[in-house]
Amino acid sequence: MNVLTNLMNWDPVAWMSILMVAIAVAIVVFLAFKVSALIKQDAAAHKDEQP
Repeated sequence: MNVLTNLMNWDPVAWMSILMVAIAVAIVVFLAFKVSALIKQDAAAHKDEQP
């Protein structure tokens, strides 16, 4: 219970910074998946072009 009480007493700035870090990590992971898909698509297109 002490840990839960301690978490509830945190500064709102601390909660917002943790939230912003979580959002930034989510954006980086999303972009990594998008770039990976684009690289695979580009590789498939170039594979079809070669004689």
